[in-house]
Amino acid sequence: MLENIFRNSRWMVVIIVIVSFIASILLYIASINAVLHFIVGFFKNLPSEPSDVQYQAVMLLKILDVLLIALTFQIISIAHYHFFISAEPNNDSRFLKALHIGSFHDLKIIILQVSSLILAIMFLEQIAAAGATLETLYFAVSIAVVMAAMVLTMKSLRH
Repeated sequence: MLENIFRNSRWMVVIIVIVSFIASILLYIASINAVLHFIVGFFKNLPSEPSDVQYQAVMLLKILDVLLIALTFQIISIAHYHFFISAEPNNDSRFLKALHIGSFHDLKIIILQVSSLILAIMFLEQIAAAGATLETLYFAVSIAVVMAAMVLTMKSLRH
């Protein structure tokens, strides 16, 4: 009886699949909206100063950040469906195969890699927005510590 409960509890993962898939769709829509507004604003006020171009670059980096987060939610949704719900778990997903995700540990590594990329983009945004300040130095040190922890975690997951 207990084994049947555990076997059927995998269907609770449907909540993760649905929520993460909806989140990815909403973030993709928000990104498209942000890109359209960026394009309209760009051509209304063409940048003429280097600081204006710098601001535009920061805006594009923020849009890229949101797109990477949307992609992460999509990966989470597809991987959880494939690993826990799919009727044919041995059936290879082309999406997961392209990302070299064959197990739950591979999924965790991909999420850590995307997270480190997002942190790097956040650092570039900080440099472009604030320049070389003491605050930027503190931010760089904190990101370096977090990224070092992520690299150590990824190495331990690969073994």
